[in-house]
Amino acid sequence: MKLIKALNNNVALVLDDERKESVVMGRGVAFHVKAGQHVDPSLVEKHFVLNGRSGRKDFDSLLKRITVNDIELASDIIKRGEERLGYRCNDSILLTLSDHLGMMMERARSGIYIGTPLEWDIRLIYPQEYTYATEVVKALRKKTGYDIPKQEAAFIALHFINANFSTSGMQKTMMYTKIIQNILNIAKLFYGREFHENSFHVSRFITHVRYFVRRQMNGEVLEMDLDIARVIAQKCPKDFKCAKKIAGFLNQTYGWEVGEGEILYLALHLNRINQNE
Repeated sequence: MKLIKALNNNVALVLDDERKESVVMGRGVAFHVKAGQHVDPSLVEKHFVLNGRSGRKDFDSLLKRITVNDIELASDIIKRGEERLGYRCNDSILLTLSDHLGMMMERARSGIYIGTPLEWDIRLIYPQEYTYATEVVKALRKKTGYDIPKQEAAFIALHFINANFSTSGMQKTMMYTKIIQNILNIAKLFYGREFHENSFHVSRFITHVRYFVRRQMNGEVLEMDLDIARVIAQKCPKDFKCAKKIAGFLNQTYGWEVGEGEILYLALHLNRINQNE
């Protein structure tokens, strides 16, 4: 890979071996390297491919708003997050998280605090991402000395959720999260009680709902033995009724045709909550 521009000794814009413009990071990766010269690949710790001309344009625009330190900070948070959460984030998170951290620091310096109505939803539906994000906020408070509000954890978690589950942007990720919360609200209203967010069976149900919504949004079909599922569903008619209610809401609101297999499987998960809570 060849250097296009050194942002500092540890961050550089390069043309990688596949002739794609990328941001690379690593201790001393651009030290004493001039434009056009080769970058030592053994020094590269993180490699983010920019998405064509729009990616380069976004990156140049980003550099006008934030510091390279923000990019390095975002890279470190991403690296630790991938290790902690056990998945690989797509490259877009570097730009979006760097931009968010820059704005977050500016808000903290000015004493401006904002929240998101999805904060409770994120904590419930994505507990691993939210827990890691709260640790990031605590670490940033200690590192910067700024009184960064805990509400920022929800925004940081959303960046990881988006980088793992979606390739269509933050707006789709937020819609995905809201759909899941609507399903949970329908179930709570139907049974007339709250679900315990720390319950193992509630956690399993939420995990099922997450993948259920992903399948619906991606047009995927669940493969399962319908005969066995129907027999079990006959033994839990109330849960099947709730599952049908959820399917009706999704059809009316989003135009989704929820298959029989999905409805039966949803009923089984609802039954597990009611049997074990």
